[in-house]
Amino acid sequence: MARSFTSQDLVALPRLNAAESVVLATELITVADARERRLKPKKLPEAVGRSKGRLAAAVGTLEALTRPQGGDPVETKTKPKADRILDNAWSATFDWLEGWCKLPPERNPSLDEAKELFKLLYPDGLSFTRLPYKLEWKESKARLDAIRGARHDRTFKKLGGEGFLAHLEEAHEAYGRALHITAPKPESAPTGDVRGAFMATLAALRDYATRVAAHADPDVPGSEEVSAALLEPLAAWQSRPVGSNGGAGDVTETPAAPAAPAAPAALPEAEAEEEEEPLADPA
Repeated sequence: MARSFTSQDLVALPRLNAAESVVLATELITVADARERRLKPKKLPEAVGRSKGRLAAAVGTLEALTRPQGGDPVETKTKPKADRILDNAWSATFDWLEGWCKLPPERNPSLDEAKELFKLLYPDGLSFTRLPYKLEWKESKARLDAIRGARHDRTFKKLGGEGFLAHLEEAHEAYGRALHITAPKPESAPTGDVRGAFMATLAALRDYATRVAAHADPDVPGSEEVSAALLEPLAAWQSRPVGSNGGAGDVTETPAAPAAPAAPAALPEAEAEEEEEPLADPA
């Protein structure tokens, strides 16, 4: 049987779940970025730099897929905000129109029209603004349709209330969009392959560790120090005890690497001694 000496065969990572692999990879990238700024020229060895880029891409995908979803914060805030704006628009129009209705005829030549419009819009006062969202939208639409149907847009103009009517129409339109009555609800992003992203991150971690370790050369001054510094987060990582709970999202564990052939360890001895556990299927 042919022997294989790839990074996936040689590097034994500590036991990790998806969340822990994100933390470890982020630590390694942070250390590499800081070290790169100190190097002259400010550039990691070419192979290490490319590997770091692959690691950053892999962990970025995994982090996005394992981020708590919950409700869309924009969606959660949009409806109440749109409701308050529409309520305020109808309330402001109520106060404005009620004021005109209280003036004597000599001060308001359009008094009859004002009273007719007020009765049309507010037969039960502002109670409709306290209805459930979609029922309020329906009542709001009925009133706006009635304004246009009875040509009371002219009454708004006579009383100098074009701004109130424009605000009502804008607020109502925004309310319909927020409730997804007049605009479709955005499609949810498809669920990604968390397990696949986790495996890709582990592979990128092994590849990065191999290339950094290979950079150490006793004949190149400083190379061993750079290599050790870049791998320090991995060397210092403390695995959870076997059987302990890794917290929310602890649904995957580092899979066991294929049996490594008899060959020199690619990592410091303390790291290579840590055992891995089989990957548990995602819940």
